Amino acid sequence: MKITSVETIALRDESDGTVTSWNPSFSESPGSSNAEPASSGGYDITLVRVHTDEGISGIGQCEAPSLVIDAIIRSSQGLEVLLVGEDPTQVQRLWQKMYNSTGVFGRRGVVIGAIGAVETALWDITGKAAGKPVHELIWRSFTSTASDTEPLKRVTPYATVYPPGVDLEQLEERMNIAISRGVNAVKIEEWPGQFGNVDVETDVSVIEKARSILGPKRDLMIDVQNRWRDVGQALRTIEEIEQFKPFFIEAPLPADNIEGYHRLAEATNIRIAVGDWGFSTRHEFADLLRRGRLDVVQPSSVRAGGMHEILNIAEDAYRFGALCIPHSWCHVVGVAAELHLAAITPNMPYFEFPIAFPASPLVENLLLPNFEIAPDGTIEVPNRPGLGFELNEDVIFDFRVDPY
Repeated sequence: MKITSVETIALRDESDGTVTSWNPSFSESPGSSNAEPASSGGYDITLVRVHTDEGISGIGQCEAPSLVIDAIIRSSQGLEVLLVGEDPTQVQRLWQKMYNSTGVFGRRGVVIGAIGAVETALWDITGKAAGKPVHELIWRSFTSTASDTEPLKRVTPYATVYPPGVDLEQLEERMNIAISRGVNAVKIEEWPGQFGNVDVETDVSVIEKARSILGPKRDLMIDVQNRWRDVGQALRTIEEIEQFKPFFIEAPLPADNIEGYHRLAEATNIRIAVGDWGFSTRHEFADLLRRGRLDVVQPSSVRAGGMHEILNIAEDAYRFGALCIPHSWCHVVGVAAELHLAAITPNMPYFEFPIAFPASPLVENLLLPNFEIAPDGTIEVPNRPGLGFELNEDVIFDFRVDPY
């Protein structure tokens, strides 16, 4: 079996025009001095599909602009020319080939995201060719682990409520939507006029409200999205909300303030989590673990470098007694990859699961079969070959656009 081509699939759902961008530089009113949330107005999705001469294809996803990923794949020094004619089942060798061959311009950042999307697709192909689910192919022994030696059959998502709403009433409405999906853990985010943006009293009121909605048995995660500027500001709020038992505080400081993270992690008993804001490869996460002394690392299943790279990161975190809880937000091929990773990783108690506000077929219906959360808050790990999911071609047809 040989690789014949690598395809970029750009999808765009205009939705209702209120979708919030992850990029704070994009605003609805350029040059405006108001504090309106940044928004691109719709969902932007970038998929990668690898094709072979035996008719088996595999899928991956990257959280990056589709035109950029398309250029990384299709340019004269891109990934496709490196892969055509290769055996897709030699996944780790091909990852190394892509990494080495783009090293001058791509050792970190968006090129790594593209490599990771291709790698996920290669695992999907390899599993389909072998008739085995991906988690059986990527299973590895973590050092000194006392965990089970069989993959988990069910794994546990947490739902991110983003945006959390403009006031406490909307926060309650959206958290109840998440709870109605069956999840046992929910993460809320900072927001203009709400948590992380006004004062400590507002922060406390938001978290008190969130805990009252969740009750005492569900876990509450909090994402500050790098809003706090210094350790003192972070500690003041963390000390006030500790009574509400947050499972972790995510991205409280600027992403590159690693020494600050070290100070913060040593000053509080609440887990400090970092890693989804553009961090990639085992090398950057080694820095977070060794210099930052973090309790939770959050490699992105659609940015960090692929499934095997996340296992490298998770095993390193395990040696430090830290958790690995991957990011995906609304990128559902990344969620499919997370299911297999969580099945075999002893320090991955949760993974991120999408709930879109507003709803979108690119989140709800892009993969077949649909994800199903059981009454106990878990999802079954697919035992189907490969990732165990296929793209919904009707959704692809309705929302596909040229890379942009």
